[in-house]
Amino acid sequence: MKVLPGKKVRPEMTVREFIEAFPALKLNVLAGKSGLARKIKEPGIQNPGLALAGVREFIGEGRIQVLGKAEIAYLKLHDSEIRDKILRPLYEKNVCSLLITDGLKPPIGLLNQANEMDTAVLGTPVEMQEAIGLITQGLTSALAPIMSVHGVLVDVYGVGLLIIGKGSIGKSESALDLIVRGHRLVSDDVVEIRRIGNALLGTAPELLHHHMELRGLGIVDIKELFGVCATRREKGIDLVVELEQWSGKSKYDRLGLDSRMISVLDVKIPYVLMPVAMGRNIAILLEVAVRNELLKRSGVNTPEKFLLRMKEAMDAGKDKKDEDV
Repeated sequence: MKVLPGKKVRPEMTVREFIEAFPALKLNVLAGKSGLARKIKEPGIQNPGLALAGVREFIGEGRIQVLGKAEIAYLKLHDSEIRDKILRPLYEKNVCSLLITDGLKPPIGLLNQANEMDTAVLGTPVEMQEAIGLITQGLTSALAPIMSVHGVLVDVYGVGLLIIGKGSIGKSESALDLIVRGHRLVSDDVVEIRRIGNALLGTAPELLHHHMELRGLGIVDIKELFGVCATRREKGIDLVVELEQWSGKSKYDRLGLDSRMISVLDVKIPYVLMPVAMGRNIAILLEVAVRNELLKRSGVNTPEKFLLRMKEAMDAGKDKKDEDV
């Protein structure tokens, strides 16, 4: 399977940045200010209930550990020496931070130990379940894998169409044709793709939003030229079409029986290799590719229907020949 080339980045967030990114949690630093530079590497936060009880194999390094009413009550049952022994595995696993929910006051020993181990302890008045929901949703987006791809992303009939190919093959010009025909530009030249779950979301770098480079004209503002309806900020990626200079040596799909896929951040996306040559209207072909993809989603497979009709016609001809004999 073909893999989409591009620069991959795994975002990280420091505990200090986390505090700034979640104002709704009203976070305050209870201890371990020297640990605010630690990096959050995983979007999934963790409740260390099992770890406190002695099961330490699943403590997630680089994750926020959330302590609610049950965990704090459990810690307060023990004296400082036992409590330090219970908490030490968390610190030794380099967890990025401890978060105390429900406005609870943790034991002084916990705060002292956090200061010694340079681990930030944060407090929030928000209840545990609500805090977990807010953090999970926010971190899933903020820490999603990102990939920068050379191409053009256009919203065509509600389908996110990513056009790729070598430089000067005509990606931007084809996208401009689509915009003139009423479709919407998401990004030209560089597309930033973020994977959220099994979905791929494409957008433009901040400086490039609603701008397009056209050789001979330079940089043009699509939003100013065609109106606000001609652009959009982001779009899920549903189909990848690669433009390639026509070559007699290359083999192109003539029937469409093979459903080709391309891997983008380990997510499989339908893929079409489209040859470019004089006289071919690429914009119309791209529209047809999108319409064909929509038909496939609805359960209509034109090549299979065509082959079935051919087989029926051949069988009918064979039967007639047998009758004549």
